[in-house]
Amino acid sequence: MGHVQSRRQAVALSRFDLPDAHDLLLHSCEDCACAVTDDEAVKHQSMPSPPVASAGDRWVCASEVAEFPLDAEHRLLFNPLGSSGAVVVNESAYDIFRAFGAPAVPGDVVAGRPGRGAEFEEIFRRLSSLELLHPDGRKPRPRFPDGQVLTAWLHVTNGCNLRCPYCYVHKSAQAMDEATGRAAVEAVFGSAVANGFPAVKLKYAGGEASLNHRLVVSLHAYARELAAAAGVRLYATLLSNGVRLPASLVQTCKAEGIRVMISLDGLGDQHDVQRPFANGKPSFQFVERTIAELLRQGLPPHLSVTITSRNASGVADVVRFALERDLTFSLNLFRDNDCASVHADLRYEEQAMIASLLAAFGVVEDFLPRWSVLGSILDRGQLLQPRQRSCGVGQDYVVIDQRGQVAKCHMEIEKTLGDVFADDPLALVRQDRTSALNLLVDEKAGCRDCTWRYWCSGGCTVATFRATGRYDIKSPNCHIYQAIYPQALRLEGLRLLKYAVT
Repeated sequence: MGHVQSRRQAVALSRFDLPDAHDLLLHSCEDCACAVTDDEAVKHQSMPSPPVASAGDRWVCASEVAEFPLDAEHRLLFNPLGSSGAVVVNESAYDIFRAFGAPAVPGDVVAGRPGRGAEFEEIFRRLSSLELLHPDGRKPRPRFPDGQVLTAWLHVTNGCNLRCPYCYVHKSAQAMDEATGRAAVEAVFGSAVANGFPAVKLKYAGGEASLNHRLVVSLHAYARELAAAAGVRLYATLLSNGVRLPASLVQTCKAEGIRVMISLDGLGDQHDVQRPFANGKPSFQFVERTIAELLRQGLPPHLSVTITSRNASGVADVVRFALERDLTFSLNLFRDNDCASVHADLRYEEQAMIASLLAAFGVVEDFLPRWSVLGSILDRGQLLQPRQRSCGVGQDYVVIDQRGQVAKCHMEIEKTLGDVFADDPLALVRQDRTSALNLLVDEKAGCRDCTWRYWCSGGCTVATFRATGRYDIKSPNCHIYQAIYPQALRLEGLRLLKYAVT
């Protein structure tokens, strides 16, 4: 059980008890528009102070707290209307928590526990700071931080050497040129400065971005100049199929701190069945070789796994592959699109997908990493930070194609709104009401009263519209999310038990 031993003394653990706590919270929607939390202020968060209350005030358990047993000695508590995440308590601490099942004055509660005053005070402070207890009549409300990073998807080429059946891009040989790329980067930084964003994140994507690797290197150097001039922090990720990364590109990524995301959908045939070369030949051996080389170079990639009915049975194997190499990964459910519509066998059955994900969770438990999986194994959802929208579409995310045309979402990259030569890209996506309406979760039917609404946020808005013809309704994957969220929280509880320092 790591650093935490079974004992009678009351114990309540949260992510604030982990060394380098924020660095272990992985927000890994690298292939999507999910919120980025690389803000420096967030990195130095400590446990918040409890609410201010008078000595005679009555306190009570937060009404919507979810409880899950972890083992014979510990259970996990999670307040979906709070912002502090998962909390692990042993039976002594749980006894203090349950003492406030009905409103009670703390002094009266501790009076019934002679000899436990100091212990009670510490656990009461922790439980109230973590929003599990609150003054009667003053329920905690989730805090929704404003976006601190303007993220831009730079579609540097429309070409690709693979032909993945679930891809949403109509392939062509057209690639972004230097002038268009520089105009795109200038427009992004212009939007960031005009709207007060302290940071910009560039995602070099395609197609296969490495096919235009000289432009990627050039654009990033230019972005660094603009970031320095504007006083804006710069983050970047290269999205690649991993078939072949030129040595010069790898060296640039390593030297410039550009993260590398590799798509790996399985091992061997499980990968090849949905990520073949344009000529139909398998690609896994090339991707595996690239991953090994990146590890050798000291540039560990993040692995992105897209799950369809073709590879669902092998997801646990690719998760094991990642964890054996200490690699982070994300699990993403297939999203239907026009290009993929001819491949009916990609669509998954709900129970089969739940079984596949739970099998992968079992591997995570066997190889429990120090980093939290709550931001990476739940498709478009996450359990790290409450949010009102499922992603940054229409808020702090822009897509720029190879011609300099601006779109709202890379899944709808052909629905262009204007271009970077004449327009402010962020203004274009914020003003648009014709595509990818990213509504508040409280505006979605079926979501308003759900326990998980501020964590799932209703799922991918584009996928929901594709399946239902509506933006104001819950995700078609709702039942999958509800089935796996408790199990994901259990993994977080086990991580806290293994790695927390008390």
